[in-house]
Parts: sequence; C-alpha cells; structure tokens
Amino acid sequence: MPTTALAPAGPNNRKPWDSLPLWQEIRTFTELGTLTSHPVWTDPPLDAAGLPVVLVGGLSVGPRMLNPLRTWLERANCRPIIAPTRYGVGCGEATAQCVQTTIRRYADRVGEPVVVIGYSRGGQFSRASTVRDPEPVRALITLASPLRSIFAVHPILKAKASALGMAGTLGVPGLMRFSCLWGACCRSLRQDLRAPFPAEVPFVSIYSEQDTMVDWRSCLDTEARHRHISASHLGMIASPQAFLAIAEELSAFVPSR
Repeated sequence: MPTTALAPAGPNNRKPWDSLPLWQEIRTFTELGTLTSHPVWTDPPLDAAGLPVVLVGGLSVGPRMLNPLRTWLERANCRPIIAPTRYGVGCGEATAQCVQTTIRRYADRVGEPVVVIGYSRGGQFSRASTVRDPEPVRALITLASPLRSIFAVHPILKAKASALGMAGTLGVPGLMRFSCLWGACCRSLRQDLRAPFPAEVPFVSIYSEQDTMVDWRSCLDTEARHRHISASHLGMIASPQAFLAIAEELSAFVPSR
C-alpha cells in the first residue's frame, strides 16, 4: 500500500522546495509564449483518432486555465471534456464524486473507456475516482499532483486552503470546510489516495523538480510510473515540454479503428 511519507530530497544543495519564491512561476509566461509557435502545437506529434479525454483541474483552476491543453488535445484529434470541479474550492469528497460521475457518464456516452488527465489537486480527485470505479478509465495521467501528501504544497497555498476552509466553516456556500481538510468529511478521499491502484489501469505521474508550488516528491505515488519534465507548476498545462510528454503517453492509448 502506498505510504504518505515523502522521499528524501537527495544529496544536493538546492533550497528546500517550500522556501523557493513563487516568482519563479513567472517562467509560465515564457512557456506559454513559446507554446503556440512550437512544433508540438503547430504540428502535433499525435493523431489520437478521437481518443476521449477527461480533464480535471485543481485548486482555483477552471476551464480558462485548462483551455490551452484542451485546445491542443482537440488539435491532436482527441475528444476532450473538462470535469466541472467548480475551481476545486469545494468539499474534496463531493468534488471527487462529481469527477467520478463525469468520467462514467462520458465513457457511457462515447461507448469506450476514457483517458483521465488530472492537474494538481485534480489528480487527487482523479486517482480517488479511478480507485472507486476503474472500469470507465482507459488510463490516468496526473500532472504535478500531490498524491502522497495532500498538504505537500507551498505555504501560500496552505494559507489559501485554510482561508477557504474558514469561510466554508462559517457558512459560505460552495467552499470546503475545516472538516474537509482534517475531519471525517473527506476521510474516504484521503483513504482512496493511499489505497492500492487498480492494476489494470495504466497510471503515470508527471512531475517537475522545478515546481515551486507542489513538493515534487509528493507526486511520486508508489502505484504510478513516474516521469520528470522541466516545467513550472502552471507550465504543466501550458508548456511544450508538458505537451510533448503528454503526447508520448497518449500514443500508447490510441484506439485501433
């Protein structure tokens, strides 16, 4: 069974990941700026033959932020949809159930299993959903997802989650509560993040040691194959390096026609 303990950082002299300034995420603008002129965008190295894909966003990630990835998937002849996670700010268990329902309904609609791509916290929802109902999932790809420890994120993101939890606990509708973070509310979600992953579903976790928002070691789910790329956290859904890696992974799941 996977453990929530994090792997050692290794013999290097880099700063601890959570002390790195978030200004390094500015490289996202460079990554996005080079994306649309890069061959991976102008001439996608993949014809996915209509492969159905469900995109699952993370905390504060909505359709607009996922749009570059969705558009590129369409250019690569995929059939992507975006799961309605409501920016990932609500109850984690309720959101995971919504993702599970979305995956099942889309697979039933297209008549075949779907590839699920979960970004950041969306990878947590996606893993739990697949553990609960693996049949409609062709494969799971997670991008910069803290799977081994849900709190292995930058202190700024912890503060944001705490603020959301406080607001939800005080009665603001649609927001997570403190019970979602530590209590019984999302106990099933936390358990399914540690549960054995279905052996019949290919599972790859793509991560970056340059990620300054999520501790890359928390992405190393012991049930997954690991793939490292050089990208910022946000660059995982908007950089040539990420799209090249995703294209290579998707190529293994293109259905025969």
